[in-house]
Formats: sequence, C-alpha cells, structure tokens
Amino acid sequence: MIKRHWKKLIALAGLVSLLSVVLVASQTTRTAAKMSESASEQKIIHYVRERFGIPAATKLLVAPFQDSEYNDFFQTTIFVDNGKQKSEQRAFVTKDGHYMVIGNIYALNADPRKEVEHSISLRGQPSVGPANAPVTIVEYADLECPMCARMQKFLEQEVIPKYGNRVRIVFKEFPLVAIHDWALTAAIANQCSYELDPSVYFRYRSMIFKNQDLINGANVRTLLLDFGQRSGLNRLRLATCIDSKQSLPRVEADMQEGQQLGIASTPTLFINGRPVVGMPMPAQFFKILDQALSNAK
Repeated sequence: MIKRHWKKLIALAGLVSLLSVVLVASQTTRTAAKMSESASEQKIIHYVRERFGIPAATKLLVAPFQDSEYNDFFQTTIFVDNGKQKSEQRAFVTKDGHYMVIGNIYALNADPRKEVEHSISLRGQPSVGPANAPVTIVEYADLECPMCARMQKFLEQEVIPKYGNRVRIVFKEFPLVAIHDWALTAAIANQCSYELDPSVYFRYRSMIFKNQDLINGANVRTLLLDFGQRSGLNRLRLATCIDSKQSLPRVEADMQEGQQLGIASTPTLFINGRPVVGMPMPAQFFKILDQALSNAK
C-alpha cells in the first residue's frame, strides 16, 4: 500500500508546472529534539527531492516527528503540493537519523544519485556509446508511448551527434501494460532483437518508434516481424523468439528494476543517477548533461 501511494506521489510530482518554491518549516517538537541535526526535516526534504526527482517547484513539507509503534523509529508525514493537487505519505525515520522507510529503507547519509546508479544493472544491456563514457544515461521507455518516441528522436538527432563518445545511453523496457495494449509485445520483440543481434537493436527500436501510428493490437506481431526483417534480423528466428516469449525475463527484470526506483511514467531517464521525468526542453536537457560532464571531471 505504501509503495503504491508513493508511486502516485512521484507521478504527481512529474506533472507539475514551474511555480515558485515555498517551503514551510515545521516547528521542532520535544520528540524531534532527540533527532540529530543529520536527520532534520530539511535533510529529508532534500533527500526525497533528489532521490525521486521531484521538481523544485513542488512544495515538500515534513511534519514534526512523533513517537511510533516501532521502538527505534519516529514517524512523520511527507506532504506534496504542486499547486493543483496535494498528496501525503507516511514515513518512518530511525532514531539515530541514519535510515528512512517509505516502502524501502533509504540511507539518509548516502548520496541518492550514487544509490540510484548502484540499483541499476548496466551489464549485458542494450546501449550506444562507450562503456567508459563520463556520463551514462539510462532510459526507461514504453514503445507505445508517444513522448518516448519524441525522446528517441531527440537522442538520435541531437544528443548523440552533440556529445558523441562522452555519453553512453542504456535502454530499459518499461511497458505500461495497464494502458497500452501492444507495448509488452513490442518490448519482448525489442529484447529479442538484442538477443539475436545486438548491433541491430538500436535500429529496430527506432523503427518501432517511428511507426507507432501504424501499430495496433491486431497487427503488432506482423509489423514487428516486418520491421525486424527490414532492420536485418532473420524473420523466422524473430518470430520464434516473440511467440515463445523468450526475452520476457529480460523485460520483467527491467520493469521490476524500474518499479524499485519509483518510476511511474515514461520516459524516465537517469543521468549519472539524476532522474529526469518526461521530455524537458532541449536547453534544459543539455544543461543537465553539461553539469554531469563537469561533475565527472
């Protein structure tokens, strides 16, 4: 239940427009006085904002700490307000100020971006760019998602030509199966292409995105096979892989990983651990990339 509510909170944060930041400071209670400075409300706000990619325009407020039913934990409530909707999530903080529980346990003294990087598997994943690039972009996308198609075009036509070998892009499948009827089949086919011939993956993925408007639940298999053949894949081998769902474990692993990271919408990217939700303006995206490159020096 906590995890589901938190994912809604993150989805809400991803929809906010640019508003002025108003942070309301909570009064320090006698119970809260037991907490060390390292576990202050402001530190929790900073961690949550960084860890889940909540925009600066969204108000975050941490209620005063109170004793909980758990001896080693204080309890609090994290409030989120984007100016249009409000949400809240109960959380627990250890009395030594080291950990917070919101469905998962988070180390408040850790670097949230490093934690994200450690949570994402990069080994044996489809990617473009050198493995030793100073900046790694990990994208969780749905092949039926129109905004993901825009992101694919942007990565192909602007990011890769501009940054070249300084950037590695790793692709993850995150089909939104509750709202898209052919996304899962496409994700399976996409991973099949990687298993059959990694060199074809990026071209095949791009072709699916470019032809989104032609695909529906009835013709998805036929078109996926056509695109695969045009990309250089053996049609029979691709059909066998799709029909047997041979690559489904790879898709499920990506989805599980994304859920653990709190992803609720696509595209969601992590740039050296920093979350970017949706399709920002190019100038903003380049600014984030340039900062990541500067920090990597």
